[in-house]
Amino acid sequence: MKRIPKTSRDFQAAERREQILQGAKELFAQHGYHGTSIRAMHKHIGITDGLLYHYFPGGKQEILETIVKEAQESRFQQMDELIKGIHPGQPLEVALYQFISGMVTKMLGDRDFLKIMLRDSEQIVSGDKHFMSDMVLQRLKDLTAALARRAAAGEIREMDFEAAARQVISVGLMVVMSQVTAINLVQSDLDGYLRKMVTFTVSLWRK
Repeated sequence: MKRIPKTSRDFQAAERREQILQGAKELFAQHGYHGTSIRAMHKHIGITDGLLYHYFPGGKQEILETIVKEAQESRFQQMDELIKGIHPGQPLEVALYQFISGMVTKMLGDRDFLKIMLRDSEQIVSGDKHFMSDMVLQRLKDLTAALARRAAAGEIREMDFEAAARQVISVGLMVVMSQVTAINLVQSDLDGYLRKMVTFTVSLWRK
């Protein structure tokens, strides 16, 4: 099937759609879903009443669902790339640090989105509301398998690999939470904290 080339009007429409999503995300993060009115969105984004509904006929709810869906697609791809880095060619400590620091960097790359998920996930009506949990659980499964392979190669001892994987991922999630909430148990430079925790954790796994 022959593709129809995009026109300047198509690109302009895509740009305007992204502008609406980004502006709405900023407001949702700052004021919450219920605290953000359509009028406030019009003013913040700089568009007319009808234009928002032209792109999102479902209004505020459709915008929220779209923000979550598009974030889901992007983050699954990013996390899949990270897990590929845990291969036998690298020392385990290096591989785990790269994995967990990469996970933290990817998650903190969009703090507005994280704030929305923490505050307003119950407002999401689609199955996408659980995607953050699904994403972490899939990475947990992959990391568990990677640690089992490391043990089979003699690099670390036999243990409960799922519990060990949860321990590593929990370190990353604690860092993320410290940056987007008032609960900060890290209280040091993030990179230094991650390196220290990975080194300590791997030392407990050695034979």
